[in-house]
Amino acid sequence: MSRTQKNTLVLIVNLKVYIVGLVILLTSMVNTAAYAAVSPVPLLVEQCLRYSFPTSAVSADSNTNAIALERGFIGFFNINDRINYYRLFPISSADRELLLQCQLYLADELHLYLNSDEFQAMQFSFASNNEPSIKALLNRINQLAKYKKSAAFKAQLHTAQATFKQQVSSKALSLNIVDKQCQLQSSDNTNEPATSFIGSLANYLIKQPSEHCRQRVWQAYQSRAAIKNKMALDTILSLRQQQAEQAGYSHYSDFVIDSQLLNSIAAVEHFLQSSTQNIGIAPWNLGYQLSKAPSSSVTALNAHQWLINAAKVLETLELKFEWINNKSIRLWHRQRLLGDIYLSQSQKIALKPIKQTVVGQQFGQMELSLPSKLTQYRQQKQATSALAEAITRLSKGQHFYLLNTLAQTADTRDIDRLWLEYWLVEKLLDEPKTGSREAILTVYSQQLNVFRAKVALDLYQQQPDYIKYKQMFYNSFGQYWQNSEDAPFTFSAIVYQGPLYYQKVWQQSLARYIYQSTKDCKNQQDIYNTLVVNEPADTLQVVLKRLLGEPVDAIPLITRIQHALDAQDFRSGRCTFLRQ
Repeated sequence: MSRTQKNTLVLIVNLKVYIVGLVILLTSMVNTAAYAAVSPVPLLVEQCLRYSFPTSAVSADSNTNAIALERGFIGFFNINDRINYYRLFPISSADRELLLQCQLYLADELHLYLNSDEFQAMQFSFASNNEPSIKALLNRINQLAKYKKSAAFKAQLHTAQATFKQQVSSKALSLNIVDKQCQLQSSDNTNEPATSFIGSLANYLIKQPSEHCRQRVWQAYQSRAAIKNKMALDTILSLRQQQAEQAGYSHYSDFVIDSQLLNSIAAVEHFLQSSTQNIGIAPWNLGYQLSKAPSSSVTALNAHQWLINAAKVLETLELKFEWINNKSIRLWHRQRLLGDIYLSQSQKIALKPIKQTVVGQQFGQMELSLPSKLTQYRQQKQATSALAEAITRLSKGQHFYLLNTLAQTADTRDIDRLWLEYWLVEKLLDEPKTGSREAILTVYSQQLNVFRAKVALDLYQQQPDYIKYKQMFYNSFGQYWQNSEDAPFTFSAIVYQGPLYYQKVWQQSLARYIYQSTKDCKNQQDIYNTLVVNEPADTLQVVLKRLLGEPVDAIPLITRIQHALDAQDFRSGRCTFLRQ
């Protein structure tokens, strides 16, 4: 980058700081003193706008450079994490605008830093260091550098993504039903069919007994989404193709998959094909079928007792809950303090990360929201998932923020969390009964993800083949979708995750295989240390070899997973971990 370009970017950033600072001043003049006293946002935004990456001479010692880099990154990401935390709450429009401006400023600061001579010199210095943690750090830095984009590119992309998401998120459905067969019974007790329907698509599909009508309405709804989203999706595809070609790839699917564990389109296609199962439940029949199915029963527990039960089984992994009070848990692993889990009451189960654990730098902080009572199977499953995520985030054993938040590949980011979730579910919950709502949803969600992953993978290749979507849909759901070329327009993840949409079902399969292959091993705490803590910063290949034995390359690993899935009890014949 030339000196003139740098000076121009600095002037732009300084101007943004001035403008956002003026917004804060005007906002504070309008708001009452009482509001300013209770809202933490203005103070956070002021801190945000004063942030800049530390500048220092690059050392000949790469370890010294790593420490300097961490000093800059941890401050930057702590502010960014706190912004994301506050955005989860119902704050005022003024505060939300301030947080958005702060995020834009931080994005510009990061862009400047990633393009600086200092950062690039640090990258170069790490390349000659063979320490596992430094090599792992270089891998994460290269990930950041690979996907950096210009401000104009990001503005176009984010605008198109937001437009697409807004249209897909609209669940309202208004129908003028001419066909009497597809009219629902009126709700005014007149026993007359209603010629119009206003509500959600799901509500109509549940109430409509005719499969023919359900199919017609569902397909018409998907076509409506295609009409509204075509322009936004075309823009996104064009930008992604441009990004791939600039990096030397023929299309975007190749560009993003090249650096994954499943590092070729052929490998991803092989996995998705091996995961395809015709379940005979079309999307337009799901709601109606669920309404007729029983729920899996569970023992109702209050949230406090449920956490006590979870803490008891986690002792096997040498994890300990220290109850500070009824609203705060201090989490320990052996003699190491991991951080705090703050408890809040809410009908919606959610985990809100506040601060990431970084060994030697800071303890982590998480907020876990639970209802006062967990009475349904679905609630206890969601609570287990949220707790597993909190523990894995707090347990990371690295000295660098990036190593604790970015995985070696995007398609293995959640392996440790999912393994712990499977581990906890088997000890805290029974398997959902065959034919229950939970069992039906599990198999349906799996196939919906498989079908969408196939569509996303194909769409971002230079010449997508829309014709084959019809057969792909049939292979998973047992019926044909006549206008299956509308599929790319119906789910917002296709414009965010793109070809990497497969990663969810892939990581679930791999984590489940790891769990089933090691569940009978005596040393469960060592499996946790290897997979979750990973203090030596071992590569993914080393971790998988220790847990599963060889081979762990893409195609052989897919084959092993498929053989395990085909086995009736999905159980490994022996414990391979540490040859026990």
